[in-house]
Amino acid sequence: MKNFKRQILLAVCGVAVVLTYSCSKDNPLNPVGNCFGGNWAEGYTDELTAWTAAIQEYSDNPTVESCTNYKSAAKNYLDALDDIYECIPTASRAEIDQEIKEAKADIDQEDCNNL
Repeated sequence: MKNFKRQILLAVCGVAVVLTYSCSKDNPLNPVGNCFGGNWAEGYTDELTAWTAAIQEYSDNPTVESCTNYKSAAKNYLDALDDIYECIPTASRAEIDQEIKEAKADIDQEDCNNL
């Protein structure tokens, strides 16, 4: 489980870094900074906070319920990243989309019933 969480966290952090840069007004690919009025991070902050809490709960108390909550929170976060898709430069979209799909597939493969 720890290796799985580490892979997902690394993938998500990579996505967040790309999104942070791509929505900057200093970015030549987005000179007007029109990603949610400059507050685009608000589009996923709540989901990231919930996912982080779910990771901690699942790590502290690996039950079927905490696993289910973890999976749900992870998917909600990844869905929130999909919502800010317009902020991603066109050249990076395919890579980011693939990372999100792979992360969702990894989450789906996690079996909460084998704890």
